[in-house]
Amino acid sequence: MDFGLTPWIGYVCLFASLFTVADMVLINADPPAVEFGQPLVVNCSATCLAQSIVMEGIKDKNPKKQNQWLVHSSPTIQSWSVSVTCQVKCSSGQVNISTKMVTVYSRDLNINSPPEALEINKTYSLECIGPRVYPNNKLILKWLRGSEIVQYNSTEEEGISNQDKRLRNVFHFTARSSDDGQVYTCLAEVNLGSNTTLPITNSSVTMQTYHKPRSIIILANNQTISESPIHLSDGDSITLVCDAQGNPKPTLKWEYSKKHNTVNNSSAVLHISNATTENNGIYKCIATNKFGTEEKKVDIKVTDKTAIIVAASISAVAIATLATGAIIYYLYQKAQKTQEYKLQKAQPHSNPQVPSG
Repeated sequence: MDFGLTPWIGYVCLFASLFTVADMVLINADPPAVEFGQPLVVNCSATCLAQSIVMEGIKDKNPKKQNQWLVHSSPTIQSWSVSVTCQVKCSSGQVNISTKMVTVYSRDLNINSPPEALEINKTYSLECIGPRVYPNNKLILKWLRGSEIVQYNSTEEEGISNQDKRLRNVFHFTARSSDDGQVYTCLAEVNLGSNTTLPITNSSVTMQTYHKPRSIIILANNQTISESPIHLSDGDSITLVCDAQGNPKPTLKWEYSKKHNTVNNSSAVLHISNATTENNGIYKCIATNKFGTEEKKVDIKVTDKTAIIVAASISAVAIATLATGAIIYYLYQKAQKTQEYKLQKAQPHSNPQVPSG
């Protein structure tokens, strides 16, 4: 009896044929992308029971082989087009052929020289010229600001192996204060497929920006000033040195009340010899370039030793006077108490010659 199974059997056979794993030829290159002039090893293997394996594209006089695989090695790649073809004849009689293009690259990446310094809020361009890579569409060029990717590009054109066609990446940006000392890097990578890339070379530039003077430092006798005022004694000497950051490099000058014992031969160095109280006051270092001015002050206080001695003498006399007065007062009080004691202890007498009371 026919229960209508014949059509279903046909469908089952159809699906079985669709999901049957086909015999494959696998080609693996080591490295997966090769630098021009470097060695390359290619392995060709079969998933079927192989009767023979033949490889073309990589010449090897002494290949390594077994029943299921064949390895060819080249000590140096001297062609920009490396196309490897493997042919496998299975024991079933089926012949499978597979071809793989191995990416070949160089490392000569170049970037244009940036200006010596950047002006804030002005727009600039950085151009990166990538290395020679074939096929051309395997190259990716990335611009990084620090570790952040700010731009990348590639081409869809495979190109021609005997033509040296380079990929360019031009990055436009507006300079900002945070670009001072910032590193920009052009990174070249080879696309290996399956969301995998191989970094092959890079080049970096460090930016500088024009800015007003900042971070003024004042040294007093080769010691950084951490607090103000600076206390000196009469007769001391001191050398003040001023320094500041800025681009262009700022000019420095001292602003102060000039005295006979102050010397300012260098714009950044001020010397005070045999200081007196006349040198008391504010000393100001001013740093200037075409983008602005910055200043820092230091207060100097000189103590007169003579005044200290006089004050000490006066204090000593005052203390001695107070001490003497205290002693006199103490003795006086003691004498008064002794007299009262004697009167209180006096006894009546019966001598008629001495007045009573």
